Amino acid sequence: MKKISTFLIGLIFTCSYSQIAIIKDKDGYTNVRKSSLKDTKIIYKLKENEAFWYNYDDYEEKKNWIQVFIPKDKFCVDYSEDMYLKGYIHKSRLLPIEYLKNSHQKEVQLHYEFKGFNRTNHIDDGNGYLVNKIDGRKIWGTDGNYPKREIKKANLIVNNTRINIHKVLYNDLYECNENIKVYKNKDSYFIKQQHGDGSGAYELIWVLTEKNGITQRLVQDISK
Repeated sequence: MKKISTFLIGLIFTCSYSQIAIIKDKDGYTNVRKSSLKDTKIIYKLKENEAFWYNYDDYEEKKNWIQVFIPKDKFCVDYSEDMYLKGYIHKSRLLPIEYLKNSHQKEVQLHYEFKGFNRTNHIDDGNGYLVNKIDGRKIWGTDGNYPKREIKKANLIVNNTRINIHKVLYNDLYECNENIKVYKNKDSYFIKQQHGDGSGAYELIWVLTEKNGITQRLVQDISK
């Protein structure tokens, strides 16, 4: 179980725990409803292999309707009070990614090239000791301290095909490692990583296909 960050508790989420899931529906989509009543307004349609967060407490308590949190920005680049669409889907349509089959080790290879963090190469709002934003963006991997290292380049290969990861999708990610878990559903891959340490820990999910490249990036604070 993963605790949600303080800002998400206060501004976005109303649940205590969240996990990543996709849908399982023969129609290829699932209706997201405004509330946990069957006939309430449909506010969104989750498509096959579209990743989202769900209320772990609802799932554990075996409720018929599970609250879900769908990032409006599929790459979680934006950081605001209005980042997520909240709704409900029926429990029969929910599939946690941990229940997917593991990808073969040679199918997906992700390698980061690192360099030491140099403040003079960035614009930040800090004082040399503590910082909230770097280059105008929230930073992942620290709890207010300056990071020690950053990603210089991200190399992703899927079935011998090189997949481009634009620097916008990793220049807010700090204190990373290369430990990965890879899940697969049809032609989609889900790379799960945990970075940072202690109060700066966060979870990162890359969603991709060999044909279309990166289709989603989900990031959430999992610090305790």
